[in-house]
Amino acid sequence: MIIINDDQFFCSHFLPLFSRVFHDQSCCVYVISRDNGYRKTIEQAGFTFISVAVRRGKGDIWHNVLFFLQLIRLYVVYKPDVVLLISLKIIVFGSLAAFFSPSLRVLNYFSGLGHVFLLPENHWMRRIIHWLLWFIGKRKNNWYLFETKDDQQLIYHIIQSSYDHYLVMHGLGVPLQEFKFTELPDQHPMIVLFPARIISTKGLFELHQLAKNFQQEWQGRIKFLLAGKIDPYNPAYIDPQKLHELLIPGYLEWLGYVQDMATCYAQADVVILLSYREGVPRVLMEACAAGRPIVTFDVPGCRECVWEGKNGFLIPFGDMAALHEKINLIASDPQLRKAMGACSRQIAEENFDIEDATKRWKALLGKFLPGGV
Repeated sequence: MIIINDDQFFCSHFLPLFSRVFHDQSCCVYVISRDNGYRKTIEQAGFTFISVAVRRGKGDIWHNVLFFLQLIRLYVVYKPDVVLLISLKIIVFGSLAAFFSPSLRVLNYFSGLGHVFLLPENHWMRRIIHWLLWFIGKRKNNWYLFETKDDQQLIYHIIQSSYDHYLVMHGLGVPLQEFKFTELPDQHPMIVLFPARIISTKGLFELHQLAKNFQQEWQGRIKFLLAGKIDPYNPAYIDPQKLHELLIPGYLEWLGYVQDMATCYAQADVVILLSYREGVPRVLMEACAAGRPIVTFDVPGCRECVWEGKNGFLIPFGDMAALHEKINLIASDPQLRKAMGACSRQIAEENFDIEDATKRWKALLGKFLPGGV
């Protein structure tokens, strides 16, 4: 039983992996989420979809209580062998509900730590989450899965349960045949792609500041393209009016939500992401697979995708001068871009192949499911 708060997120990030993990297997896999229009896609992939009252973000008290009760009922009625909980809110609700089913084996997957872990440690919301995670850690049949060692260490120091219940999965991988290596386009101006949801913690304001500060120097040489959807359920939401105030026609433009990201990478010269914290960001794994140089902040998650000076640059968080310097360096040296792009593809083949991720997940779930995977 896989429980997640967004069926679209499941389809974009997890379906390519889990459709491989459970291909031609006899076990029944339930996907539990709110039905936002992706039920058919999930069911066509061979999973059984069950809609629940979960909402992303805080949600209202009624929906949270209803969702919690639904989880207890699902555990009792369906008696799953293993439950996989994805994202912080689902982990909290799902693990608390599992106290009513003591023998149930629960895998808590931290795909990223989210907005709350960007708050100061003494913030009331973060203190509550710390206490809830510590309490959840008292449950014996819980395991904790992470994309990075940074997240593993942080959560371990909060929960402080048996260390052999903490596993680093190194991301979900990307299908290398879908995100093929392509040569860098010979174009003017150079295209810098910023693939991210339109929320502040992805670094949208930092990007605007950078582009604005050097507009006179860069306009005509560089064009920034944002590719991503507006996310009204995220605490760091940027509304459409504010977004359009950040844009600069012909220089800093928004493509909206892009379905075909492989083509989008192929048309770009450089990929940039200025997130405050990530798991292992899918967009940077995809950018590596496509053979694109990467410039990103040196923060948890993002640093997993860059070998400093080899396939891109890691910038000290918030250092706009260093960011300007490295973008100038890449923009002025086509041979450097080409070499970095080739290195990115090598990194993807060695570290981000979805077939390797499939083997890791099969091995993991085989330990918990009666018939293996």
